[in-house]
Amino acid sequence: MIDLGQSKDFLSSLSQVSHLHFQIWDADEGLVFSSGPDEPAEPALEELQDFSLRIISSAAFQHIPFESGEGLFGVPLRNGQAVAGSLIAFGSNSLQKPLPETTTAPQPGRAEEMERFLSQVALQVQDRLTYKKEMEDMVVELTDNFEQLSFYAKIAGRVKSITFAGSMLQELVEELLDTMRTDMAFARLPERPEYNALVCTQKIPEKISEHDDFIDALIDSIPLNSPALEEDYFIVNDSTTTPGFSDLAPDPYRFLAVKMKHNGNFYGWMGLVSFNLEEIFRRSELRLLDSMAEQIAVVITNSDLYRDLERFVINMVKSLVFAIEAKDDYTRGHSERVCQYSLLMAERLGLDEERTKILQWSSILHDSGKIGIPESILNKPWRLKDEEYQIIKNHPMKGHTILEPLEQLASSLPGMLHHHERYDGKGYPQGLKGKKIPLEARIIAVADTYDAITSNRAYRPAKTPQEALEEIEKVAGTQLDPDLVKVFKEVFTLDLAPEQGCNLEEQS
Repeated sequence: MIDLGQSKDFLSSLSQVSHLHFQIWDADEGLVFSSGPDEPAEPALEELQDFSLRIISSAAFQHIPFESGEGLFGVPLRNGQAVAGSLIAFGSNSLQKPLPETTTAPQPGRAEEMERFLSQVALQVQDRLTYKKEMEDMVVELTDNFEQLSFYAKIAGRVKSITFAGSMLQELVEELLDTMRTDMAFARLPERPEYNALVCTQKIPEKISEHDDFIDALIDSIPLNSPALEEDYFIVNDSTTTPGFSDLAPDPYRFLAVKMKHNGNFYGWMGLVSFNLEEIFRRSELRLLDSMAEQIAVVITNSDLYRDLERFVINMVKSLVFAIEAKDDYTRGHSERVCQYSLLMAERLGLDEERTKILQWSSILHDSGKIGIPESILNKPWRLKDEEYQIIKNHPMKGHTILEPLEQLASSLPGMLHHHERYDGKGYPQGLKGKKIPLEARIIAVADTYDAITSNRAYRPAKTPQEALEEIEKVAGTQLDPDLVKVFKEVFTLDLAPEQGCNLEEQS
């Protein structure tokens, strides 16, 4: 049975913004997940099952194009070397009726694009299957060693996370040192030095003053032609008898290192050092360390893949927002301009890089909830009815719902959600007041208001930049944060006015 875990939330989120439905079919159990709101009609369900069997039997990407321009796309899901099921994607409206019997040639490049995309999504599910199998195998192997089994169970819950952080690696290395009863435990990632970790006991010889240099020297001394490297490890049980290692420390030591490696990607080394030569590193310790290094490598791979997929989703949302704006001459480029003004204010406020990045995503995606609003309302050239205005007012919540499953956007969501709050507490969606409104939202509110006033609308012409600034100053303290209005005036005077050709002396 395919264990979907966090993949369900990700596929559901991806379905909302891509207008695609996703299904996962288990080779034995049949349909186990569908992102669609309704079960497909029986004829369509049978056709999908046949399509899934075709993918599983061929163990390769399959595509059925339709005359309508839509189609079915699918890739196999593997558990190790075996094909465990299939991942299928199709357009939102493809299954409202039986699948068409006729087909047409696929759009140029469309099949290749979907194959690359679905292959990335499939990797997310497959890595979870691989992790589950390896976990089960390790439990069987370590039942004869309770202490090591307890350690593995303790770290397993941490390393199955979909995201990776340096603090996680530091904590795992500390527990590794404690469990293995050695003198040094380390992790070294050459391409990600910020994640390097090293823990030592008090028994390290005093002559080894630079512990990090000692570990680096050990790794640099590993011979590239060692047969053990074919199995991704290197072991020294007595440094005095191993060429190249006897001069690295004043006292004899033993050294074990394994590669953090997954899917052919090498991330670095994890290892142990002990100055007690009465013991040796045994095969069981090698297996445990190797499994731990492999799981960390899986997490790093998943984290990289997850970030890539998040970027894909975010860029897709941005594209959809820009597509909405492009349909209306009055709002074209609005989100980009709001982002530009917001970042200029962030610079004046002296926000740090992290806070500025949060503001950047909040501002560029602040209207993402308009994806679900009918064009007839968005582009209406006269006053909206009350029920239509309520639909418009729901767009911050709608955008929040769409983007909430994306972990790395979590810190940007409050700015997007609350950019229509008012400083006097009379805004929406929650009626927050004053400084209780997130800073990012208060900044976006100023930038959004300025761009709205200086843009043409179907019901009124654009006002000049100077007129817009005067209107913004009038609502400072009621609609907008008065302190941020002052900051925007600085931005206007020093950045926007010269760029837009405003002569402030003539207009004052």
